[in-house]
Amino acid sequence: MSVWSGIAAAGVAIALAFVAIGQPLWQWQMEDPQSRESWTYNPFSAHQVFLNKTSNVTTSRSYSVDGLATIQSNMAAAIAEFDTFFALGLVAGFAGMVLSVMSAWKKLRGIFAGLAFVGACAAMLYVGFATAFSLPSAATQDLPTLGSASTQFAAQGSYGAQLLSTTPGVGWILVLGAGLAFAWASSDIWHIVPVKKAPPKKAEATVKRVPPKVVAPPPPPAELLPSAPEPNIEEVFVIGSNGLLVKHMSRSLMTDKDRDVVGSMISAISSFVREAFTERDGEVHEVTLGDHRFVMCSDSGIVLAVLVSSGDTEDIVHRLRHLLAILGDRYGDRLATWQGESLEGIEDELQVLWEPYHLPPPPVA
Repeated sequence: MSVWSGIAAAGVAIALAFVAIGQPLWQWQMEDPQSRESWTYNPFSAHQVFLNKTSNVTTSRSYSVDGLATIQSNMAAAIAEFDTFFALGLVAGFAGMVLSVMSAWKKLRGIFAGLAFVGACAAMLYVGFATAFSLPSAATQDLPTLGSASTQFAAQGSYGAQLLSTTPGVGWILVLGAGLAFAWASSDIWHIVPVKKAPPKKAEATVKRVPPKVVAPPPPPAELLPSAPEPNIEEVFVIGSNGLLVKHMSRSLMTDKDRDVVGSMISAISSFVREAFTERDGEVHEVTLGDHRFVMCSDSGIVLAVLVSSGDTEDIVHRLRHLLAILGDRYGDRLATWQGESLEGIEDELQVLWEPYHLPPPPVA
């Protein structure tokens, strides 16, 4: 099911309604040995045929609803009620068609078109079933009957030499069919929900988890030890246990780049850290973003993260864990409940990350 199948069903309903305008809703006929009189009631009009069997002369007349009211006021009122709800159903159907096209073109919710089709369905079904009760009741008051019996919607009977027959017309059936088609259109369009386009991917990230405790193999002889390139640290972030950014230090972005870019990067890192380090103290994460890498470590809810543009990051892991232990001892209670107050001396503690030295790995438990 789609918006187009709903539009197609509504188109069928409107076509049936227009065809019903030219078809009879109900026919009444009384016959005796001298004459035969027939009344055919259409939407918006009525037609009478009278046959004089003695002279074999047929008289035919057509009436509008207003003209019919002068001789059959109750029948005219019943036809007028039918016309009112029939027109409302057509208007609601056209409105549903327009809203359906807008749902497909402008990505609107289908509930708007669905409500319009529900209104059209209700009007058509109501007028169809109401006619089956209102026309016979009005005919009983305005037209001859068989004795004291009331007129039925569909019946055939005799009373002495008189024969009376009443028959629902094709138009009445078409109106009911239009109501069901509008219901079908509503069920196809009601559930339509606009699809939001996914934002384009700007970069791919690869997350690598480093086990918190790794037993290092015995170091090779000093003469055989390869010299690892010194890591080039660009940014340093300290994030408290409540997820707020406590401190940000930069080698180059402090004055050379747009502050909006820095703010967006910090917000993204804070969001990632809140999800990545939930109940995972001591773990180290490395996130690769193109030529840059984020190395992040947590301890007691405090997160220390650095942005590295080049060099080996293995030594940074030992630095981060060592520095986290120092920050926890000196600022532990204040970092746990940090709300923006100044932490004196924290810049000096973080400054050691810019120094090109190597700390020994932590002892193995």
